[in-house]
Amino acid sequence: MVEQMRTLRRLGVGLAVTAVVAIALVAAGVFDPRPVGRLQWRQNVGAYALPVHGELRHWLPETIPEEAFSVRVTAGHVRGELDSGYGLMLGENGRAFVAAVSPAGYVAIWRTSGASAEPAFSLPWQAWPHVRTGAGAENEIWLDVRGEQATVRINRELLWQGATAVSGPGVGLWGASWGGTAVIDFRQVDYFGPDAHIRESPGSQ
Repeated sequence: MVEQMRTLRRLGVGLAVTAVVAIALVAAGVFDPRPVGRLQWRQNVGAYALPVHGELRHWLPETIPEEAFSVRVTAGHVRGELDSGYGLMLGENGRAFVAAVSPAGYVAIWRTSGASAEPAFSLPWQAWPHVRTGAGAENEIWLDVRGEQATVRINRELLWQGATAVSGPGVGLWGASWGGTAVIDFRQVDYFGPDAHIRESPGSQ
């Protein structure tokens, strides 16, 4: 009986030590997702006013190679219509893959194939608990892309994995209001690629 109690105590101590180590590793970010490669360029875009029932499609001047990469934007709703959305685009005019959030707490992923074509949704607009909501809320949208396969994270939480079905040369910013005017601040766009070095664009601060 005494030996059994000693064994149980040893097991208890071992479990406690394991739990402490695991908590420390999580707090240190050891298990956090990592971008593909190193930071290649960074751009601070700034705020855009979305007109009443209007849409924004702003393509950044940088082109992207057709290889594995990560791109992420940190953006926030500043003021105005909460029935609005903002996000990241990959591709080119008329043909793009879009991942977006709404300050009302929704997410969506879709593809466009023409200026007048209806979007083809991979993930229709739906509520998601990891979206930061309300006026002034800031969200990070992160895409890992390998060929035509993408992984989408919102605020470092995995949202979706699947095919982008586009292979254009550009990274863009998307926004839309389905009511009154809204102001969205695209605070920072980071692009990561293999064997690259950091370069700050002329628009960076």
